[in-house]
Parts: sequence; structure tokens; C-alpha cells
Amino acid sequence: MSTELPLLVGAGSVPEQRMRDAAEALAQHWTVPLATHPVGTSPATVLNEPWPGFIRLSGDPARQRPDGGHWLEAIADWRQPMLLLVPGEADGSVSGHAAAYSALCGQLGAPLLGLIQIQGSWDARQRRRDGLTWLGWIPAQADSARAMELERLSLCLQRAGVPQTQKTKVLRTEARAAATAQA
Repeated sequence: MSTELPLLVGAGSVPEQRMRDAAEALAQHWTVPLATHPVGTSPATVLNEPWPGFIRLSGDPARQRPDGGHWLEAIADWRQPMLLLVPGEADGSVSGHAAAYSALCGQLGAPLLGLIQIQGSWDARQRRRDGLTWLGWIPAQADSARAMELERLSLCLQRAGVPQTQKTKVLRTEARAAATAQA
């Protein structure tokens, strides 16, 4: 299920509910379908078939597979762009998995477009200090900043080379026209 859109991959074993919520928010905002595959699924099976939306991996992408290798190696071999989703904490910090998985992607040559913090508090100063390619964050569903941050993230993804679908372009144009008419 290869796609022009990047794979959504957790930095380690990210809590399932957080990954699902973030992936669904991205897919909904981007107006594309979402497919989820456990890391136990064969990478060739997933990456061989065309898919018009986001693909989310469920589980640790660096866990060794019974047949050898792991998903991050396959992503590097297939040159499939990816986004690392990293859980945030209430104090604005993130675990060391962000830096470790980013370094592993670099070592393997996996095309990492950037990192996205999921939930927690966003601390821009700490993210700049990390020295990693942070694209933004997806707040929790109840957070009032969620819609604004998803739009900001969407713009960052476009600048990183993630293609928009025609439907997304039309919906954004309509939303801008409606906002202008209300002003």
C-alpha cells in the first residue's frame, strides 16, 4: 500500500490511543483515508500496493521481525517518506526516543520528513534545543488549539514536500472564502 503521503510511524512503542487519535486527525484534516498495519505485517505486502491516503504503523518499527530486519530498514530500502510521531508530556518534554529514532533513521538512510509531537504540552524552546526536525504538534482532542495547530502542521508538511490532494485544496479554498466573507 505505498502512497505519496508519508508513513506515520511511532518513535518506539507509542500508546495506541495516542497514535490512533493523531493519525485520524491528520487523515481527516488532509481529507484522505487512513490504513493501519501492525509492525508484524510484511513490509513488502504493505509497500507493494498503491494506497491514496496515510498509512499508520502500529507498534515499534525497530522491533526485529521473525523473518529478519525491521520496518525502519524496509522503509529505508523502499525510500518511503515517513513522519515520526512522538508522545509529549504535560511539562513540555519528550522522551529520548525522539532523538534515538531520528538518529536510527539517519543511520539507515530512511527518508524522515520530520517529527510530530502528539499531545502533551508544546514547548517551542525545548523543541528548538532538541536540534531535531520538528514539524509541529497535534494537541489532544479537547485542546482549544487543536484546529489551529493541525492547520499549522499542514502548512509545514506542504513545505516539507507532502502533496495535497485535490479534495484538500478545494476544501481549504472554500474555508478561506467563507472566513473572508465573515470578516
